[in-house]
Amino acid sequence: MKRWLARHFFNIVFALALVVLGFAVGQYYLQKAYQQQMEASYRRAMREFAVHLSALTQELGRARVAATPEQRGVSAQSVRSRVEAAQASLGQLPLGEVDLGRVEQMLGQFYQAASAYEAGRLSAESLQALYEGAARLSGEMQAFLAEKETASPWVSWGRYFSASLVFSHSLVAALSQINSSLADLEGLDAELARLPKKAAGKITGEEITAAQAVEVAREFSGRKNAPFKVINETEGDIPAFTVAAEVSDDEVVTVEVSKQGGLVLWMINSRAAAGQPLETKQLVETARAFLAARGFPEVHVTDVQMLYNRATITFVPVVGGILRYAEPLKVQVSAADGDVIGFQGVLYYLARGRSQGGAEDEVELQAAMKREEAEKRVSSQAVVLGHRLALLPNGLDEDVLTHRLGIQLGDDYYLVYINDKSGKEERIVQVSSPEFF
Repeated sequence: MKRWLARHFFNIVFALALVVLGFAVGQYYLQKAYQQQMEASYRRAMREFAVHLSALTQELGRARVAATPEQRGVSAQSVRSRVEAAQASLGQLPLGEVDLGRVEQMLGQFYQAASAYEAGRLSAESLQALYEGAARLSGEMQAFLAEKETASPWVSWGRYFSASLVFSHSLVAALSQINSSLADLEGLDAELARLPKKAAGKITGEEITAAQAVEVAREFSGRKNAPFKVINETEGDIPAFTVAAEVSDDEVVTVEVSKQGGLVLWMINSRAAAGQPLETKQLVETARAFLAARGFPEVHVTDVQMLYNRATITFVPVVGGILRYAEPLKVQVSAADGDVIGFQGVLYYLARGRSQGGAEDEVELQAAMKREEAEKRVSSQAVVLGHRLALLPNGLDEDVLTHRLGIQLGDDYYLVYINDKSGKEERIVQVSSPEFF
């Protein structure tokens, strides 16, 4: 054996060197291919952002001359769609170190102003300011692309292995300059501030101690013997205790409990959810039972999102037979074993805080439109399979009463929300099955 190794030693070393070299070369080309793919996707996202800004500017220009409510509605919807598309394009870019606060603020103003414009509450001066602001931002982005399109690379690949990709310094400087050059839209903030808004929600109740927060976490999570302890305290808008327990090596349960009232704001379990997924209907019923056991009111499922064997199920409460979309509750269930591993209830508690002391819950909302009339507002080719009344937030931060129609068109299912007063379509959402009706 030793003689054989001695005779073939150099051959073995040479073969191993080839293997190592081949692996290194393969990794080098894989990394290069990844870099080229990411560079291309970032350039495409930036070009799409510029295209959406250009289209947004054109739509705002047309909005200045629209005279009828119908045309205002079309323009407003187009503006909102373009803003959402522009925001989505920005979300695809590695902008962690770039200050784009004014750009993001301006996009938010466009979106909010579109709803005010549709309702006839936006002055011609503010609409002109919106148009000029969009044109200025669009022009800056067009100039940026013209100058930087041939620059390479866009991404600082020195930070590749840290998983913290950012634009190169020259691009960061250029984008920051665009952001800082944007002036405030004079008078628009004040005008938007005068629009009706919901009162800020507030969580109230008797203040609890850290020991009480631990007991709340044990009871809510269903792990009464787990070694929970307070790991953090926060103040701010909602003072809270963060309580955590290491149940096993791969499972930590963390619960956020409000100091006022001792309400569980959110809960998350870190363990992996591996295994064959259960049926969606079973997961929904598990989540519904979890809420019922903790004293929540009747709820209706509106959405199920599946990611890494975790089903995030969104419910809205049913009050007086009306679905309240501004008060969502989210429950996360392991699709592998049906164990509840997450909860989110902040928006629900804040909405409950807004209604306390008011007459919102005591007054029964009466629909002005009959169901039959609402059904006539949808396509004649669609089959209406379900009807519920729903309070739906609109773009002006108002809750509007709608007829929520579950329809089937061919093999597809949709939820169509018809405004009870105006008869217009507030929202159309495609769903996977009629179980959401």
